[in-house]
Amino acid sequence: MKTKTIIIVAFFIAVLFGALSCNIFDSGSSSSGTSPIGGDPSPMGSVGNTFEVPALPGTSNRIIEVTSRSGDVSTITGSTTITDPTYLSIAQALPFIQVDGDRASASQKYRVTKRGIQNVFDDGKSLTIVNYNAKVGDTYKLKRNGHTIERRVTKVSKEDDFLWGFMYIKTIQVEETGSGIPGVSKLKYYANHRFGIVGMDIFFEDGSTQYIYVYSDAYND
Repeated sequence: MKTKTIIIVAFFIAVLFGALSCNIFDSGSSSSGTSPIGGDPSPMGSVGNTFEVPALPGTSNRIIEVTSRSGDVSTITGSTTITDPTYLSIAQALPFIQVDGDRASASQKYRVTKRGIQNVFDDGKSLTIVNYNAKVGDTYKLKRNGHTIERRVTKVSKEDDFLWGFMYIKTIQVEETGSGIPGVSKLKYYANHRFGIVGMDIFFEDGSTQYIYVYSDAYND
């Protein structure tokens, strides 16, 4: 995958956290990770909360924010003005991105609570991204269009060993396969019980990898 395509896809994966085909999920599931995670709504899911991700060359006016909330389910929308014509043509060709003039955007619903974060799809089904009480080996699965999204907990830190900004924090690391994102072979999420999703590794089919940090303006107590 060419570098410009990687950058555009990476930005919108940071918004969508991997859930790019939410309208074609089958009914089957093999994990409790598809049940509502419970817990009090998190400040991170409050309307108006914003998220910071790395700057993109050739773009401006980047906004990732919570645009609506119903109970513990929030809609997060990411948008950016694309000033590079090559980026714009790439965005126009990607089905999960809406383009209006030079403004590109994408939205996804999440259940954001003090117990964890889940995707919430248009048919009401859920799939856990992170449970803050997770143990290594915990697995969350959902069948989709003949294949299965699988998220597996690969590490739960016992010490502050993940550099995030100017400090070290504990993380829960979750690897995802089977998402069906064009050009992407695997995702890896880094999450913290207080700060939510703090970063992602995106593994592309061409062998390249892109790390994206994520900072939420609001966080759990």
